[in-house]
Order: sequence, then C-alpha cells, then structure tokens
Amino acid sequence: MQSLLCLDIPVFKPKYKKWRRYGYTDEKEKENLKEVLIDTTGGYCMYCYSRIRPDGKYVGHLEHAIEKKNSDRLLECIPNIGLACPTCNLSFKRKGEKSRKISTQAVCEFEKKCNCEKNQRKQCTVACKALRQLQKSYSEMADADILLQPMNIKAKNGAFLRLRYDVLKMEFEPLEDNTHKITDEERRFVGAHINRFHLNDPKYRTTQLRDFVGLVIDTNGKIPVYEYNNLVVQLFSKQLEEKGKEERVKICSTIYPILVMVG
Repeated sequence: MQSLLCLDIPVFKPKYKKWRRYGYTDEKEKENLKEVLIDTTGGYCMYCYSRIRPDGKYVGHLEHAIEKKNSDRLLECIPNIGLACPTCNLSFKRKGEKSRKISTQAVCEFEKKCNCEKNQRKQCTVACKALRQLQKSYSEMADADILLQPMNIKAKNGAFLRLRYDVLKMEFEPLEDNTHKITDEERRFVGAHINRFHLNDPKYRTTQLRDFVGLVIDTNGKIPVYEYNNLVVQLFSKQLEEKGKEERVKICSTIYPILVMVG
C-alpha cells in the first residue's frame, strides 16, 4: 500500500523523431513540438501537473525553461522548450524573472560552444554540454530554484531532482529514499520550486484525487474512466488497477475521510 500513498512524479523525457522537424517560430514545427510534448506529459502541465487540454481544447503554452531573452540561440533550442499551463507560465514562473539575467560571460561561453548558430539552426533534441552549463549558471542565481522542464535538474549523485506526492497529506515533497539521497541544499531547492508553483497551497493544490477516491467507493471498486484533470489521479489510478474491486474499496474507504479532513 506504500506505493499507493507515495506517488513518484515521473521525469518527462520527450521522444523526438529524427525525421520530423521541431521548432518555435515555424507553425508546422511548432505543432510537431506541441504534439510530442503533449504525448510526453499525457496532456499535463510540466510544473503543476494540471491538464492543459480540457475537453480536447488545447490551452497550454510552449515555455522556454531558460528564458529566451538571455540568448537568441534559446529561441529555437528544442531541449529548452517545455509545456506549461497559462498560470504557471505567465504568473508563477515569471516571478523574479527580471533578476534572472544570466551574466554576459556565461551567455558568451554558451553561444561560443553550443551546437547551433543564430542563422543556421541544427535539429538538436538533446541538451548539449553548453546548454547544461548555461542551465547550471541559471540555477545558481537568486530566485531561480526551478526544476526546469524538460531538461530537468541533476542532483549531485547524478540522478534528477524529482517530486513525490504524499496522498494522505495531499502534498508534494522532494523525492528521497534509500536509492535517491539528496543534500540539504537540494531539498531546499525542491522546496522552493514547490512554493513557487503553489503546489501545496490550499488555494491552488489539486483536490481531484479526493474526488476520484470518492467515485471508486461509490461505484463499488470500479475505476472511473474519464479525462483526469491532474496527473496524480492518473498515477493513483494505475496503482489501483493492480488491486481487486474489494481491496480498492477498502483502500479508498480508509483514506477518503483523511483526504476530506485535509482538503
């Protein structure tokens, strides 16, 4: 039951096709990029995990992890472009953006070593060393504690910093276990990310899982099939699929009162 109560948020790893062109300014290339990112996330925001395609209507934004104003080369840098909901992109992530101005020296070093030239773009779908170094410079600045997507942020142990969702608390927290140790600074970094996107704020945090659990109880253990509005519901649903109907009802009946009280 432990896996049901602690849901590991997956790392988003887009699978780009070599024979397709992806981009930001060309409309066809932009649609190709949207398509692969939607497929990667299942149609959820990479930052708050809310659905960005309700009722089949696309409301998401292509979002530059390291803001494109830092360098012209970032405009069409595919590994630097993710998928976000309007609130995360236009409000939460923009907080402190003016102070996140990468030094001229770091930008020059990036432009000198990156694979793409301003007027001759290559089809790069993997973050090059130059981009990773720029990302490091970015993340070390004040107010830049952000788990940038889809590049992700690497921990000192080489793994990616990740989130976990505590079902009973209805809260996101840094992912850490016996195989995934993080430092105090990395824990603080992830905590700042959680606060930036208001993931645990009662005003913004999702209550979709609570509603889903209630439906499982009401339908005697059947797993409701509909377009889940938050990724954590989908993750929980997959875990429940491995259980029988009676056990599903037992589990959901046990945790539902707690979710109501917490929410």
